[in-house]
Amino acid sequence: QFSAFARQYSALPSRANGGRLNWLPLSNYPPQLHGLILGLAMNEVTAPIGIPNGVALFQMRGVREVASARPTPSAIDYATYYIAGGLTEAGLAAARSVELRVDTCDDLYGVARGQSPDALQRQSLAPGAIPQDIALRLADLDPGEVDYTLTRGNGDTLVFLMLCSREGAGGTIDRDAVETQLRSDRLAGYADALLEDLRASTVIRP
Repeated sequence: QFSAFARQYSALPSRANGGRLNWLPLSNYPPQLHGLILGLAMNEVTAPIGIPNGVALFQMRGVREVASARPTPSAIDYATYYIAGGLTEAGLAAARSVELRVDTCDDLYGVARGQSPDALQRQSLAPGAIPQDIALRLADLDPGEVDYTLTRGNGDTLVFLMLCSREGAGGTIDRDAVETQLRSDRLAGYADALLEDLRASTVIRP
């Protein structure tokens, strides 16, 4: 049922696959979602998560352990190039044209040459400081890959989003610390769910 609704309503390219995403490290997602995702039972769906211009829902399809955990990035370097027209045929055609011209974020400076300084923004931010809708799309990208499913300005402006790099936290990876953090995130998710259940079942009498 989730896949059928995703094919019908999702605004993301994954709609063609019923909303199913490829295997991704949890560290790709915004930190505030880690506990929420790990707290899901198999096939459980989150409550609607409000993001700019839309709503996101996640369904747990599986968890896979790997030999070594990828460290959570200390910062994510990404670029946003704004195209007039939104998700219209003209806006999408312009985005596809830009995609053919760029291989790295540095190439976008040539695309934006002569335009308003606001047309292209490149930022390196801590994962928790990135707007949630952008962070969710970056989670599915590798460096050099792009996305143009988001809009701004009431849908009139298309966001051409490109991941430049994920900057590591530095130092060696403490696997025990990673395991402890994952367990803590999972317990936090269970605790939040229990708290919501208790709130929903509480009856306040005058």
